[in-house]
Amino acid sequence: MDKWLQRYVDVLESLNKENVSSLDSVLAEQIEFRDPFNHTHIRSDFLALLDDMYTKLGPVKFDVHQALSEGPNGMIHWTFCAESSPFGEISFNGMSRLLTNEQGIVILHHDFWDGSELMERVPLAGAVVRFLRSKLRHD
Repeated sequence: MDKWLQRYVDVLESLNKENVSSLDSVLAEQIEFRDPFNHTHIRSDFLALLDDMYTKLGPVKFDVHQALSEGPNGMIHWTFCAESSPFGEISFNGMSRLLTNEQGIVILHHDFWDGSELMERVPLAGAVVRFLRSKLRHD
């Protein structure tokens, strides 16, 4: 694993509400971040997004299971765990595609995870998601 990816994983796994700004050292000012619900192109917006997540959820933890890199390209496989007062414990797996600039600073962080796993916990939306899964599943 390249040094830039190890630094990024270390920061991600130690992230909490008090140290969101520690990402400043590994993210470019012009970073593109995308997940199933968000899309931004500026580090301050990405950090505000994370700060909002820590405000809305209880303890949040990212556990990285695998990290692969080749030059400026990287991928990480992770588990996200948190607590939410209306939904209880939340946990899901995902992957992130990462890209760095020449200095090893992340310029792209694109998360891939199943947003329907989260939506299943919302009362009305959850019923719709469960219904659709039952109809689309191959038996």
